[in-house]
Amino acid sequence: MADELGVPELKSDPRFAKRDARKKNRRALTPLLEERLKLDTTEHWVARLNAKGVPSGAILGLEGALAQEQIAHRGSIQAVRAEGIGELKLFGLTAKFDKTPGAIESPPPRLSGHTAEILGGLGYSRDEVAQLKERGIV
Repeated sequence: MADELGVPELKSDPRFAKRDARKKNRRALTPLLEERLKLDTTEHWVARLNAKGVPSGAILGLEGALAQEQIAHRGSIQAVRAEGIGELKLFGLTAKFDKTPGAIESPPPRLSGHTAEILGGLGYSRDEVAQLKERGIV
């Protein structure tokens, strides 16, 4: 990387010559690398470094990350319809199992959609749940 950025002297600098030293001196190294990286575009450096076997890539925002082809290929985002809202795009299941593939088939519950059911399971009566609702507690 130092050669490609035009700063080969960093390779022999004792602060950066070995991995542990680079980690320890990251605050000193980062501005030196950034100074060089600012001289051209992200696309330029990504192509140049990857061509030399230095793994690199642009740092993407959420929108850019979700637009990557591997996201579509893996089905990481799944669309479901929610009544009164329309289509929702949700993160799918990250683990992929051959024998028991999972999928998101329904939207998440609405706020307080299962409150009465959960409180009932905890032993609250219907009247008690109604009183909690009247008081604005749930």
